Amino acid sequence: MSTRCGVNGVPIAAAIARSVAAVGLSAVFFQDQFGLITFDDQFRQMAAARPRIGKPHVIYCLDLYQQFTTAGETTGTEAQDVTTTIEGHLRKTSMVPVISDFLLPDVERVIKELALISGMHDVFLMMADVRFAFQLPPASSGWIETFDVETGGTRVVSRREFARMGERIEQWQQHVAALARDNDLDLVRVGLDRWEMETTLIEFARERRLRKFQ
Repeated sequence: MSTRCGVNGVPIAAAIARSVAAVGLSAVFFQDQFGLITFDDQFRQMAAARPRIGKPHVIYCLDLYQQFTTAGETTGTEAQDVTTTIEGHLRKTSMVPVISDFLLPDVERVIKELALISGMHDVFLMMADVRFAFQLPPASSGWIETFDVETGGTRVVSRREFARMGERIEQWQQHVAALARDNDLDLVRVGLDRWEMETTLIEFARERRLRKFQ
């Protein structure tokens, strides 16, 4: 739900969707199969598409992701560990990019579980740089009530704390990057610039393929 939030009409989901598209087009370029699994904030599976080859399937996966982000309903399966869910969809050794903003309360557990998958598959993390969504305009009020779209909870924060939200997101994502390093997982941060993202990801995928065959 939170990925549908943003500023100036640009949601966090836009960065994630562009990342999915870039990875999918990279798979098309290398004649690789491409599939998709979507999760909610509790890592319950929401939707899935089995890996296939071809640009039409990439477009189908993008539509599947967009449908999920606009559905507004939780229709996923029961929560289970990430390892079981992902491995249940893979029949052979695969490259597994995990795309998220990683604004998760139990991010340490999730990254540790993803590190377990990396023993069999080529797992790496793609972290959407969502600082833009938290760089909010100055508030005139001394206290601001905030609303959590995922839990439905509210919290009152001071104007000073409100102004520091972008800085706190940066600190959190640096923490996630450190957790990835500690668990021997590569992480690439992606933003909203389309050409920069595609160049970064294609080069990243090419480097990993060369590393795999060395």
